[in-house]
Amino acid sequence: MRRELALLFAPRSLALVGVSSKKESLSGRLLANLARGGFPGAIYPVNPKAREIAGLASYPTVAELPEVPDCAIVMVPREASLEAVEACLAKGIKALVLITAGFREGGPEGQALERAIVARVREAGAVLLGPNCMGVVNTDPAVRLDATFSPVAPRPGHVAFASHSGALGVALFEQAEEVGLGISMFVSLGNSAVVNTCDALEVFAQDQRTRAVMLYLEAIEEPQRFLTLARQLCQQKPVVVLKAGRTEAGQRAASSHTGALAAQDRAVEALLRQAGCVRATTLAEFLDLARTFERVKAPRGRRVAVLSNAGGPAIAACDALAQSGLELAALAPETKAKLRAFLPPEASVANPVDMLPSARPEDFRQALELVAADPNVDSVITITVTPPLAPAQEVARALASTQVGVPFLPVFMTSPGFYRESLAIPGLPPVFRFPEEAVKALAARLQAAACAQRPWGEAPVFRPAQIPQKEGYLGPAEAFQLVAEAGIPVAPYAVAKSLDELPAKAQQVGYPLVLKAFGTQLVHKSELAAVALDLRDEAALLAAASAMGQRLAQSGITPEGFLLQRFFTGGRELILGISRDPAFGALVACGLGGVAVEVWQDVSFRFAPCSREEARAMLQELRGKKLLGPFRGQPPVNLEAVEETIVRLGALAAGVPELVEADINPLLAFPQGVVAVDVRLRLAFGSS
Repeated sequence: MRRELALLFAPRSLALVGVSSKKESLSGRLLANLARGGFPGAIYPVNPKAREIAGLASYPTVAELPEVPDCAIVMVPREASLEAVEACLAKGIKALVLITAGFREGGPEGQALERAIVARVREAGAVLLGPNCMGVVNTDPAVRLDATFSPVAPRPGHVAFASHSGALGVALFEQAEEVGLGISMFVSLGNSAVVNTCDALEVFAQDQRTRAVMLYLEAIEEPQRFLTLARQLCQQKPVVVLKAGRTEAGQRAASSHTGALAAQDRAVEALLRQAGCVRATTLAEFLDLARTFERVKAPRGRRVAVLSNAGGPAIAACDALAQSGLELAALAPETKAKLRAFLPPEASVANPVDMLPSARPEDFRQALELVAADPNVDSVITITVTPPLAPAQEVARALASTQVGVPFLPVFMTSPGFYRESLAIPGLPPVFRFPEEAVKALAARLQAAACAQRPWGEAPVFRPAQIPQKEGYLGPAEAFQLVAEAGIPVAPYAVAKSLDELPAKAQQVGYPLVLKAFGTQLVHKSELAAVALDLRDEAALLAAASAMGQRLAQSGITPEGFLLQRFFTGGRELILGISRDPAFGALVACGLGGVAVEVWQDVSFRFAPCSREEARAMLQELRGKKLLGPFRGQPPVNLEAVEETIVRLGALAAGVPELVEADINPLLAFPQGVVAVDVRLRLAFGSS
């Protein structure tokens, strides 16, 4: 980590440039927060109109400060910001926080001013947080930095939080206090003009107090750097991300299947999956996952025991487990016998364990110890509906006092006042209000642990010796040649420029055949009846070609030629493709459905290049993955061959930046291997 970043997050002295003597101002609030947090270092207010602010000696200019502070927090009006930044840099200050707003987000004039400030900061070898940000927090007892204007002080803890939205950060400080989430560091990134999410990841990775990371992102700066840093971080600490903008409003128009499917949010999803981050979909889930990651160790497997004093919520938990990819543990006979020994005869000792409403705190404690000790159990969810024979607080204390070797999450469906009171019970894990919330958190904890242990493998890059030097869609022969050179099996083929060439070309390929017309007007050939299948002799071939030509002529289309291919039957159809996002780079797609892929929308994405492990994960993410296994008496397809094809296509995408769009649709998968039967490639030079 660069020294300048360390000074930003753990300064020993601060200059407050433009701080007001008015306590009710934002800068006055920031100064008060420094005092509230107990910042131990020197604080130097800079204000030409005041000799003293809040009991601190004030200086008229930065140049007159008695030393070079580690960090300067700049809170002047926008028009004075460049001059203030230059004064800080001239003093030798290497870490700056620009709170002021109205830059990039304020129109052309603000954009130009931001660019000028960034240029000066970079030239000086300094770092700048902001502009348009709320500041930075470090709750380390040795640092005690709250350089924000938040009305709420974050609860100290072990979760580092970076946010593009300062207002959201303030709101979540309040909510975090309600649920007992502790913050180790917080950084409001604002416009991310210099210091961005990637820099925050570098800091969080090296902070010993941080056990988990929260990211609220409105954009992902430097996607490839983010992928590298986040992947390394996720191997040490779980990362939960809430990304704004999940809609397809920004989707660009594209003529290929892959381009149409690869909206930018899919690129974000692919990036986060590839990095090993867990994605939250709501603010409530964002907090739930963070507090679980902070305080709950990862389960060793998917087998969950449910322990409850009410049948209905236990059933809801079972449904949620099935939907989340977890499973009900099969309790050992010895465990059931021990439960039966102290529970009422009417209680159910199968999983879920229903202890009935008469269960006492001691029953919860004893039952938790028993099911947690069962070798078939990896984690436990306890559910307490307001017990009639004891206060919920007593049940919570009994659970908290239990020493168990597997993680457990308690659910309490009781009065609202209980939840704040539960925060004071030592040893009690994060408490949830509903079973479904606890199940989601447990599944996410397991997902994060699996990502941390996942081998990444080698991701090859391949660039052919010769690449066609023309823009636009390649002809079929050039397209097939390029993917074949990358090591992807293709159906035997030949190209005929006219009907007269068809018989000789057919002899080269061999019957039975597929006939396809091609040309720039023929994007989706099946919709224009430009495909004829299972042609078994020359007569059938010529008849099909003549009829096809007439149909296309009636539609005003003149084909540029005909493609002859060996006819294959019985394979299961997949689509593989490439879509090059201008911000993110090359995305590799894998999906089911062939020509119906846009109907099923069953597609997984990764950034190129892809390792074999990533290719395997892509197939596992498909909802219809069972179609690739034993199906209606048919043997499974060769998954290793499909994985290898994904890897090779990713290698081609990474090695040929000119390749901006590609479809292999369909890729036929068989028990023996795979074969590409339709390929479209588009080149654009200067796109890299």
